[in-house]
Amino acid sequence: MSRSRAWGFTPAAERTVELCRRLSRDAGVQEDWSAVLLFSLLRDESLASACLRDCGIGAGDLGQVLPEGLSAEYVWGFAEQIESEGSGCGVARGLTDIADPDCFRRLLERARDVARRETTDGAITSAVLLLAVYEHSAELRMLFGSRGVSGQQLQQRLFPCEEFEPLVLEPGELVLGVEERSELSESVSEDGVLRVLDACLNRAREGLRVLEDYSRFVCDDGVAAYELKSVRHELCQAEQRVEGLQPGSHRRLRNRDTTGDVGVGVTLATERERGSLWSVVVANLRRVQESLRSLEEFGKLLDGEFAAVMKGLRYRVYVLEQRLCGVSGAGRSSVGDQRRVRLQQSRLYVLITESQCRGSWQETVRLVLEGGADIVQLREKQLGDAELLRRAKWLCGECESAGALFVMNDRPDLAVLSGAAGVHTGQEELGAGECRRMVTRDGLVGLSTHSVSQLRAAVTAGADYAGVGPVFPSTTKRFVEFPGLEFVSGAAGICSGAGGAQDFPWFAIGGITELNVCEVLAAGACRVAVGAAVTASEDPRGMAARLRSMLSLI
Repeated sequence: MSRSRAWGFTPAAERTVELCRRLSRDAGVQEDWSAVLLFSLLRDESLASACLRDCGIGAGDLGQVLPEGLSAEYVWGFAEQIESEGSGCGVARGLTDIADPDCFRRLLERARDVARRETTDGAITSAVLLLAVYEHSAELRMLFGSRGVSGQQLQQRLFPCEEFEPLVLEPGELVLGVEERSELSESVSEDGVLRVLDACLNRAREGLRVLEDYSRFVCDDGVAAYELKSVRHELCQAEQRVEGLQPGSHRRLRNRDTTGDVGVGVTLATERERGSLWSVVVANLRRVQESLRSLEEFGKLLDGEFAAVMKGLRYRVYVLEQRLCGVSGAGRSSVGDQRRVRLQQSRLYVLITESQCRGSWQETVRLVLEGGADIVQLREKQLGDAELLRRAKWLCGECESAGALFVMNDRPDLAVLSGAAGVHTGQEELGAGECRRMVTRDGLVGLSTHSVSQLRAAVTAGADYAGVGPVFPSTTKRFVEFPGLEFVSGAAGICSGAGGAQDFPWFAIGGITELNVCEVLAAGACRVAVGAAVTASEDPRGMAARLRSMLSLI
């Protein structure tokens, strides 16, 4: 048995890996080979190549992400030459080769992990390689995201699992699969399933709130409190799938029957008291985990996507349980956790547009950071992508050195490529969900809002923060009407506990200056975003410092 077979490569995977090696080495590629491997997968007639085409990804798309110096035409022609010469692309040198760069070694190690996770025999197939490439490369995840394909959707296409396929509902009953119909003598009522989901959604939300309060007020653990709140918000968002597509349909609520519930009166003695604070935590952890499991299982009868979301939330709660219990590894926070804690602590957000800077934009950035800006956003509408990326990378380094967060305006792709902490988008640009797919859980997503309804929608959509405004007329944007200070007051009311948005960070924005900021603070804001008021001033450092000092008093 050859070494490659011992590792579990299938013939198609062997051909693909060796083709990738030949292409990359002959072209002298020193950087990540992920895009070359993806191109190699497209070349081979396999499940992976069919999946790529189904996703709308072709040679032209991959040409845009190939390493510098390689074109789609060159790679395609080189591959055809190798195949016509019969020069042996089908003999891979093992899971990794001594000449492989470290990044490619890590990619193939991930492929082995994917094979163990997704297949029964541990074979590394073309489908395994495709999913491994997706999980390994942030740049290629963006490519799939631009086609509306998430990691979960790709996984389902490559490794279809019957239990996650949504079943079609007929009026008044659930249509079960062939095997289930043969085993059950009567149909299951949709009303009954909706009652289960209703009860479990209520229990899960309530338990998450108890755990969030414990983390926030007892432990002073901002990371755990934020993650629990995020889980609760994502649960509420997924709940809309159960309610149906029609707003206000209340499909779930119409089936609630609290007085007729046979379990209402069933109470054990142990439920009437808690022996300690920790027993409260344990009871609510179990309540949430068990509810999410029921939501996942019964949700499969209504909506496979809903069930998959419940599974993901359940695993996140398992990780949170480690943190709350203080076991090994629980105290290590992710990059996203750290960014969200810093976001909560942020008060002054400065937008950088070169045309508004009195001096050079680089010097203005340095002065603003010295003055105490917590977040800096690059906002340039006219620059080309290459120059935007160059500036973004520079800004990212300056902000990291100063302990500030760097945010990219409108461009989640450039946010990822530059290493930015996050992306900010508007009502007319990509939504929070689309941006989240590209920047992942580690990236912050901010959303501009101009009304109370838009702010509530931002919270529900999973944004990490919102811009609230415009408060006053500004030099940046033109609006026929200004939500003004009334919107600021409304935002303060919403984000003080109502509507599930407690502690949701928001920044008042639009025409705010040193002269009117007190009005904004009096209306309920504790964070502001400014542009020309700082960057066009004679003393950007001093102006930023004065504003930051005023905000620190709130």
